[in-house]
Amino acid sequence: MGTNASVQGSSRTNVKKNGEPREPDEEDVDVPEFPPDEDYPPPKQNSQKKNDIYEPSRYKDVHKHVKNIPAKIDMSFKKLLNYLVQPFRTDMQKLRALFMWLCVQPVTTARYKSLEGYFPEDLAKTPRGFMKLIKEGKASYASLFAVLCRRSGIKCVIIKGVCKSAGYEVGTSDTLKNLRTKWNAVWVNDSWRLIHPLWACQTVVGKSELNDWTANDDEEENTEGWTVQKINEFFFLTDPHDFLYFCFPDDPKWQLLILPYDLRKFVRVPFLQEAYFRLGLRLVTEQSCILNDIDGAVDIGFRVPEDYPIQMNYELFYKRDESDVDLDSRTSLNKFVVMNFEDNIWSFIVRFPVPGVYKLSIFGGHIDRDHVPWIADFRLICKNTRDNCVPFPDAPWIGVGYSYEAQKAGLADPSHKSGIIVMKPHQEIHMTLMMETFLKMKVQFLHVILSEEELKEKFYFKRIVGRMDIIGKIPQHGDYLIKIFGKPKGTRGELKNICNYLITTEDPRPSGKRRKGWENAREKNLRKDVKEATNVKDIERLKLSIDKFVGAGLEDKGDYSKASTRLEFLEVQQALIEAIQRRNEKILIPAISMANGSGYKKRLTLLIKKAEETLEDLRCLGGFQHPIPDLNKPIIAELMNYVSPPLIVRDIMTATFLLLGETEEELKSWEFIRLLMRTTGRNSLLQRFQRFILTEVPTEVQTKAENMFKKFTEDEVRKTSAGAASFFVWIQKVMTKPDPSPVPTDGQKRKK
Repeated sequence: MGTNASVQGSSRTNVKKNGEPREPDEEDVDVPEFPPDEDYPPPKQNSQKKNDIYEPSRYKDVHKHVKNIPAKIDMSFKKLLNYLVQPFRTDMQKLRALFMWLCVQPVTTARYKSLEGYFPEDLAKTPRGFMKLIKEGKASYASLFAVLCRRSGIKCVIIKGVCKSAGYEVGTSDTLKNLRTKWNAVWVNDSWRLIHPLWACQTVVGKSELNDWTANDDEEENTEGWTVQKINEFFFLTDPHDFLYFCFPDDPKWQLLILPYDLRKFVRVPFLQEAYFRLGLRLVTEQSCILNDIDGAVDIGFRVPEDYPIQMNYELFYKRDESDVDLDSRTSLNKFVVMNFEDNIWSFIVRFPVPGVYKLSIFGGHIDRDHVPWIADFRLICKNTRDNCVPFPDAPWIGVGYSYEAQKAGLADPSHKSGIIVMKPHQEIHMTLMMETFLKMKVQFLHVILSEEELKEKFYFKRIVGRMDIIGKIPQHGDYLIKIFGKPKGTRGELKNICNYLITTEDPRPSGKRRKGWENAREKNLRKDVKEATNVKDIERLKLSIDKFVGAGLEDKGDYSKASTRLEFLEVQQALIEAIQRRNEKILIPAISMANGSGYKKRLTLLIKKAEETLEDLRCLGGFQHPIPDLNKPIIAELMNYVSPPLIVRDIMTATFLLLGETEEELKSWEFIRLLMRTTGRNSLLQRFQRFILTEVPTEVQTKAENMFKKFTEDEVRKTSAGAASFFVWIQKVMTKPDPSPVPTDGQKRKK
């Protein structure tokens, strides 16, 4: 893969990818998936992400060392590895040296004349011979990398599975059986990390098969995919969650996730490409590559980083062999998509000319780059089209809205930031944009039926010093596109399209997201409530406010996006807090992973650190954690119902509260114990269990509690009271296991 498909930034180009390099299913070399004589750690999810353990700038000396490798050293594994790994002390340094060496080898272009006539088993005895076998399809990159690692003392596994590569048809499972691949897992920094050597070493430029898809655009170009030697860092130590967007192992344990995917979920997850992760994009709409229309439309949105200007683009195709309706060959499908930029989100709103199966390919990259990489593909299924569905007046490649092109040209402080403006027929509109530079400008007004001359009678623009105004009146139902062109005064060349707006009397978004151009009193109150809920830490109130806001179909003027971002932050924060309090490894790992992978890592630095320290405490103690009794209402109710409890119940509850800090004298009263069980807030039972540290309990109190509970067996207690049995188990475990050390204060030094 190393899929690096690209399209021209100022136009949409169809490209297709054939003959992507793949690992052979059968090999002529005997490299086992696991060394039979070595004991390997079991596969499991790790708590740290790639960025936590690997910083590229720290390995410049490794890269320099690999670059200066002597000639013809690849005729011996011993000589090669002595040079590559001997100078380095850490496994990460050695691993990086091996990876870099393999990536810069001309495996598929070298001629290997001196190795002609040798048997495969003899060729596999040298690195150069192994590479000849790879070129001939008799060995794999994964096998060679495993040999290099194992000979260097690094544990390495060969993993087999299927992948979403060049020939994959988005949203289907049929093509996966022919898309087999192999990759590696390496044991480094006390955890398993994923590497795909083939995709890291070879990049295919192009895109998936277009033979069965129709673009129906005037400019159509079909280009064969080609392979180039270029290091793709994404597939070095890839995080398991990210890797699962590309490859699905035969053995689910090597997904390295607590909750593994099944094949159906793997097929449905968004068909994202490496550039999606590298650019820091985030899909903010439905997390699936298979999308069904809602009221004849589909909406797909990507949030982009605030500090990295990204221009996006798209291509819409029609799947004729899976659709019942024949699409007119003159239909320009790209004009059925509006690409809107608002609040750092690029939205692709698609409406469909006929029912059927479509594919939307999305591209994106830095605004100043000539080419933009492939980001994602989506399979769109339309069962019902909108009445009298017509194309939009045009499909400008910069989209609509106040985007980076407008900012770069010097336009500022727009009255309308969203590129989609919903209005009623005959309603007047007045738009303003400030101009920070002297621009030569023109404005074009477009409609599917009305001519530009007719529209000039309804719309016009005027310039005042440092400002431009666009004024008009909507003549009838339909879509109107305002295209703004400009260039700095005194410069040569044609005027450039720098900003666009779509004015429409029918919101093109799916019905759940369609909005009116005005608000009544109730809708204003809903907007106000969302703003107020955003400023407090009440998650449930914020959720309710957002649900009502979305249900009313209100326009997002920044308040909805802010509220959604706030809710996401609070949920990530709450997950960390609860995981720390519960001291449970299975809860801590996903909470830490989610926080590290979110956009709030810096804001949650202290909380993440505390969660990681808690996790470290648990692991240092062999995974032991204080169990928390199941404090559900029936258990508490059962114990509370005792007016005069059996002796066994009284002793167990007395021992429990002795350990929690109550005095033996006060605990002689059962009413006092009942009062303690009813207490809520910070002194509730659950909170006290979470704060409990055995080493803080005086030795004589521990002895008294131990003497009380040792008189009974668990079966005896359970036969008397299920509620008391929960507390018995807790006492038994905390009294017979070592206690986790408390988290040190800032002034203390943590012991490793």
